[in-house]
Amino acid sequence: MDIDIRKATQSDLKDIRTILSFYYLDTENVEINLPEFIVAQTNNKIIGCACLDLGDVVELRSIAILPSYRNRGAGSKLVYAILKRAQDLTDTVYLRTTSPVFFEKKGFVWLQNREKKIIWKDCVQCDKYDICRQTVMQKSF
Repeated sequence: MDIDIRKATQSDLKDIRTILSFYYLDTENVEINLPEFIVAQTNNKIIGCACLDLGDVVELRSIAILPSYRNRGAGSKLVYAILKRAQDLTDTVYLRTTSPVFFEKKGFVWLQNREKKIIWKDCVQCDKYDICRQTVMQKSF
């Protein structure tokens, strides 16, 4: 299966929101962050997406693959494309994930859970912080 990675366009918004919704990921800010999204495509079908958030910290976020296309390399291609772009912008990329083993294979290292509140302001105010299942990780270049 050939998988192409490209910058997202306005016409990809609906597909990106659909893919993110499979995993209950934030879909509200997709349009605002569209310039930082990339998509994975095969046979003219969008099968995955990822975003490099350039907020207070540089964060890999909104990475998701349609369930029927998982374990075929699309996620890895998205991560490597995002990291290539991030390398030109920063020394360190952060992420919050429920799939830490996948990202560990990509060179990310685990951080202490308490680091979340130091790195992200939204974690400080989150009422679900004590039960959060997201692992915080970083990759330095």
